[in-house]
Amino acid sequence: MPAKDRRRSNRSRLSRLGICAGLVVGVGLAVLSAPVRGDALRDEPQRWIESPYRQFGAPQTLLSGRAILLDEADDASGRAVLAATLQRLDAQVFGRDGWRTPFDPKEPLRIYLARHEAGGVREIVGQRGEGDRLGRAAVLLDASGLSPSQIAHEVARQIVRATIEAYGAPEDAFLTPALVEALAVDPADAQGDEEAWTLAAAPSLDLRAHPSSLGRLWVDEVVRTVGGSGFFRQVWERAAGTGEAPLAVALRMLPEAAALSGAPAPSAREDTLLVRAAARFYAHIETETEAGPSRLRRLDLESGSLDAAPPESLSVRHRSFIPEESEDALRVASEGALRIAWPEDAGAGAAVVRYRDTALPADVLLLAPGDVRRIPLSGVARIDWVIAGSPQGGGGLRAPAAVEEVRSDVFTGLEARASGVERPRLTWRTGSHEGIWGWAIFREELKADGRVARTGPEIVPSTERSDEAFSYAFVDSSAVQGTYYRYTVWAVTDEGLLARAFAVTLRAGE
Repeated sequence: MPAKDRRRSNRSRLSRLGICAGLVVGVGLAVLSAPVRGDALRDEPQRWIESPYRQFGAPQTLLSGRAILLDEADDASGRAVLAATLQRLDAQVFGRDGWRTPFDPKEPLRIYLARHEAGGVREIVGQRGEGDRLGRAAVLLDASGLSPSQIAHEVARQIVRATIEAYGAPEDAFLTPALVEALAVDPADAQGDEEAWTLAAAPSLDLRAHPSSLGRLWVDEVVRTVGGSGFFRQVWERAAGTGEAPLAVALRMLPEAAALSGAPAPSAREDTLLVRAAARFYAHIETETEAGPSRLRRLDLESGSLDAAPPESLSVRHRSFIPEESEDALRVASEGALRIAWPEDAGAGAAVVRYRDTALPADVLLLAPGDVRRIPLSGVARIDWVIAGSPQGGGGLRAPAAVEEVRSDVFTGLEARASGVERPRLTWRTGSHEGIWGWAIFREELKADGRVARTGPEIVPSTERSDEAFSYAFVDSSAVQGTYYRYTVWAVTDEGLLARAFAVTLRAGE
């Protein structure tokens, strides 16, 4: 259905509502979005509400009376989650970022939650009034089987979609659902959901094909770059005036918006935003996410199987490398590194390095055309390569990255000693080192109840380079005599990557 006819149909459906008190509004909300089942409301919304199968409880006020909850369940925890979501949206979307509320400010927003199967309804309804405001607005939600966070997410999603549609800009198949999801989701959950993690295993990710789960990651990166979703509000205002697709307007406005926010001009490029969004996503995905479909082995890398040519716009090529786990392979990995030469005709890329110590966050190494970088393999569990698409990408020509395994020169000839007498003392010596920023030391303490408490990192500074032997020492002045400690020492490279040096366990005072 053409966008114009679809909006006309939506308005017709909204105008049919004649339900009780109007609904909330100046509220700023936002949460997850799911497909709307408009066909489930063949009858009047009032009939859905008054159905003998619905047993809504007494009205409960939210957001200082600007929203009213009518729930079939007495769910105090769910009510608290929903209230927090409404407050967050009110403060961020409608407050800080200046989006215009789509509701009549004189009436509260009513939220109806059906806890038994109710046709899969996920709708916001009301009467279109002056200034395109929605009077007597209500969210109707079949909440059967949904958790409190999912309910709050869907309510926010419906509010955000109504907010965006009220501007009257053309529907954008990619940017509209991506923006709805980005504004609706709680920033604390902004690094993807189960669907996104499943898609992450694939050798390629098309954001246009999955705007809600993947496209919102690009929107989030734009928001970080320009300093808030107010940029997209301006995009929707301009698109409403010109009739252009919002995505085209957004791409044209990005350089100026980035400059006004103090961000460097290259950071507003479509491919730069995309590679940063993808790298941030892979740095946060669950550690057990499957790598099989995109996995490359060392011989694959060395034979040129890592294609660094940019794919099509708003798509990402993804490849994974997992070092082998045999004893010999781990010994070689502790001494080795990957040398990567990024081709001159490559797209914007990144290597997301994740460590065997799962308590350590992943590190990201950005790759630009012509770059030559080294990634030490000591302590590394997995490397995810991502190559961002661009408007000039998607051609048939490959651009293989030159990858080879070489001996690591982060440090050589490492000798380490440890003593627990008086205070735990670690000393170590390198035959030579290069590109080291310092050393990070993590401590694990065995508690009396069997728990392990982890602290750190403690930083020991280093010279960046030394062709001769260099010695270091660390004394743990806070150790308690008689307690067992395990210390793990990592070299920190000048590019922010880690290389595991050694680990030791000792008992303080012995």
